[in-house]
Amino acid sequence: MAIVRCRWLLALALLAGCQAAQRVEVQDGGEARFACYVLGRAQDGGLPHLGCDKPCCVLARRSGHVETPACLGIHDTQTDRLVLIEATPAIEAQVAMLQDNSGVHRRGRAPVDAIFLTHAHVGHYAGLIHLGREVASTSAMPLCVTPRMAEFLASNGPWSQLVDLGQVDLQEIIVGEPFEPIEGLSVTAIAVPHRDEFSDTVAFKIRGPRRTVLFVPDIDRWEGNGGLLATLMDGVDVAYVDGTFFDGSELPGRDMREV
Repeated sequence: MAIVRCRWLLALALLAGCQAAQRVEVQDGGEARFACYVLGRAQDGGLPHLGCDKPCCVLARRSGHVETPACLGIHDTQTDRLVLIEATPAIEAQVAMLQDNSGVHRRGRAPVDAIFLTHAHVGHYAGLIHLGREVASTSAMPLCVTPRMAEFLASNGPWSQLVDLGQVDLQEIIVGEPFEPIEGLSVTAIAVPHRDEFSDTVAFKIRGPRRTVLFVPDIDRWEGNGGLLATLMDGVDVAYVDGTFFDGSELPGRDMREV
């Protein structure tokens, strides 16, 4: 099994080189049914990060280097359907990257076929605003979310306008029960501990015909959650795991236990 830190410590992000979509075939042997693309691996604000004057961001601004927030894309090679995991503030660039790498273009106002979200922090859902009538003006875009996340979106503007105008179709998923955002792709949400001010937080285990990918973009702690790591890793071929913070001094003035 390969374990990949999908969110990089900003101080080290420049070591990764220019960002490009990383492809992982979700089926081994023969022609893959699904291909998974890493479309972003940075913290919610990306790199360079607004308000950061550390060398990593200063150099990124000068060089034009950009890292976008953690995000995956999936291409069904048989039907050319596309799935986006997270709607980050960089959604336009990430959808364009997914389309370029999959070869699926000219999607117009249906840029992908489904989106599912892990939780309600800005780096994971703020890109939904681009689905509104001011931008893409999508029609009944399937949006797979937990019941608590669905309630948050339906009850709070501007997200509620997307629901009221039928630009997204909220499809509630149940933690622990597999769902299919598109036919043949099985996804299971697993609850993980995180700051849950507005919604709960989940990881996703994504199963193709032969291989399984794990996406854990945010998790606060492993301690006190006996068995969670084993549950997440069970049966997984490639794991993308939160690796934002490596040092308790990275955020001056903040208690890292509250992040």
